[in-house]
Amino acid sequence: MTLHDIDKHAVRVTLQTKIKHGAETETYELVTFGTKMYKGADLYLQYKEENEGGQIQTTIKHKRDETILLRNGAIKMRQLFRLQEATNGHYESIYGRLGLRTTTKKIDHQWDEQAKQGKLVLKYTLHMQGSEPGQYEMTISYKEEA
Repeated sequence: MTLHDIDKHAVRVTLQTKIKHGAETETYELVTFGTKMYKGADLYLQYKEENEGGQIQTTIKHKRDETILLRNGAIKMRQLFRLQEATNGHYESIYGRLGLRTTTKKIDHQWDEQAKQGKLVLKYTLHMQGSEPGQYEMTISYKEEA
């Protein structure tokens, strides 16, 4: 068994996304299961999602000052979040590939060792190829399974 295997834990993941476009707010929530592990000081969360196109494997890599969101499968996506920076990414589905531009306003990660649960909050403005920018707040809560 390697050191990385020791750090790997099964987690219950709750992903909540709030999207504001003008006066309207949409909220989405997904509850799924995955794994949490550390490579050095970097947190990795991995979980599966389902949509009408099929299964999506999501990996979130969180460092102290940046977070990377990767999706593979029915949707391919790569987005880098860096506090107070505009970063480029992409979103690819059966309908084609779109360029993304994200300006990150907040990255906050908390871990409660006693409760064995954590929360990662990302607040950002998202520009998607020609569309009006939306204000996003993504909260990823995770709890180790006994």
